[in-house]
Amino acid sequence: MSQGAVGDEVDGVVAIVAVVSSKKHNNNSPSPVKVVVPASPESEVEEDGVALLTDAESPAVRENGDLFASCQLLSDSFESGDGITWYKAVFLIVNAALGAGLLNFPRAFHEAGGVLSGNIVHVIFTTLALGSLIIIAKCGSERNCKTYQELVLDMCSLGWGMAASVFIAVYCFVTCITFIIIIGDQFDRAFASFLGSNFCHSWYLNRKFTMTISSLLLIFPCCLKRIDGLRYMSYVGVLSIWYLAAIIIAEFYTGNYEKGPISEFNVSWTQIFDVVPTICFGYQCHVSCVPIYSCLKDRNASTFSKACVSAVLVCLMVYTISANYGYLTFGSLVDGDVLLSYDARKIQVLLAVILLALKSWTTYPILMFCVREAIGDLYVQLRKISPVEAAISEPKRRRVIAVVLWAASILMALFTPNINIVVKLLGSLAAIFIFVFPGICLLQDTLGKRGNLIPFTWSRRMLVGVAMFYVVVGMFAFGLAFTLGVRHIIHPDSSQPLCI
Repeated sequence: MSQGAVGDEVDGVVAIVAVVSSKKHNNNSPSPVKVVVPASPESEVEEDGVALLTDAESPAVRENGDLFASCQLLSDSFESGDGITWYKAVFLIVNAALGAGLLNFPRAFHEAGGVLSGNIVHVIFTTLALGSLIIIAKCGSERNCKTYQELVLDMCSLGWGMAASVFIAVYCFVTCITFIIIIGDQFDRAFASFLGSNFCHSWYLNRKFTMTISSLLLIFPCCLKRIDGLRYMSYVGVLSIWYLAAIIIAEFYTGNYEKGPISEFNVSWTQIFDVVPTICFGYQCHVSCVPIYSCLKDRNASTFSKACVSAVLVCLMVYTISANYGYLTFGSLVDGDVLLSYDARKIQVLLAVILLALKSWTTYPILMFCVREAIGDLYVQLRKISPVEAAISEPKRRRVIAVVLWAASILMALFTPNINIVVKLLGSLAAIFIFVFPGICLLQDTLGKRGNLIPFTWSRRMLVGVAMFYVVVGMFAFGLAFTLGVRHIIHPDSSQPLCI
């Protein structure tokens, strides 16, 4: 059985992992050894030749395990030369990128100073995001890595690999908080449309109660059990995003909404970058791209680059249309979650509200599964627990971690006023995946051990310059997005609340 595969892409994170060795591998060494002892037969679900190992039982052996050792998909067909075509890879990348970030794009264009400035920054950073995908394709074509963190470990060091795993875990957790906020937003939108602007004065309609009770009844039970039944719901998530984009376009022509001032390019040079965190969050599919590449039938940089270019163009079209139509519909009055600005009494808008809530309810457990396993494996490694003892104590450890994580995400979501804050924080983490790690990998690939045997030509100098540029841009985007997130926490948006 091969050691790589593609899983469900959930807002830029793929539910997949490979066990990697604890040492940095040289370029001529074979691929890392992956050791997995399968669970019981019923814990595997086959679809299109791919088996999903769920947490019905934990793998018995996790020596030197990666932080995502149970979130694993394995394929039987790669050794025989089978795999996915490049156009199916396009769908997978689009599926990974398009997500909740679309809700914040219209507001981000307003914060960036208007239509012209928002589109300029959008195109520039989308081009840079595409370039980093090409870097990943170049580095991945020379190595047999199956996950993003394994690629970082293989090219850099154990410390960088562990850092990548931790960043992915934190990214998943903050995304879980985002989904709870989105669920609360959809309840508020529906209640405000049907019951008026004073609905929150009833305790059972209050946002904090609806978020908590819906998460307790619909999300929490799934966080303790197997997640294989939720894989098919990923199609609902893709449908909801495409449907939302269609609603944004349709409501521009058919809706009669109050509109605030619309700017084209009325912004200072510092404000223009306020859209960067949303762009980074919206295009963060880089973590998923390494396992997608490993599943290609024709695994080479040119084929994967073709898939990346096509996927990014699709995302650029969807995000650009949604951002411009959403902003032009409401102007400065557009909400951080654009769906909150529409009237849910319209059946087409109400359907979008329901689909988005359903996407959030079914996506949360998948991401929480990865975070839970990451923390559980890290706990086992730090405590130096033997594999046998870890397998015996796994059920109890899993439940305790799940309860703590769920409670923590609920508390943070309850006291987060809007999605704008978490999008900024997620954008800071996404900048690390999109710019910093690819830049470091390119630098290591250019100046690595094999590179020292090659004359330092102008082409190599240019690659070093590109690598350093990506690292600098990534650190700039990270610092900017994180600062904006903290600023929004201290000074929340003054947008009109749905309940007064």
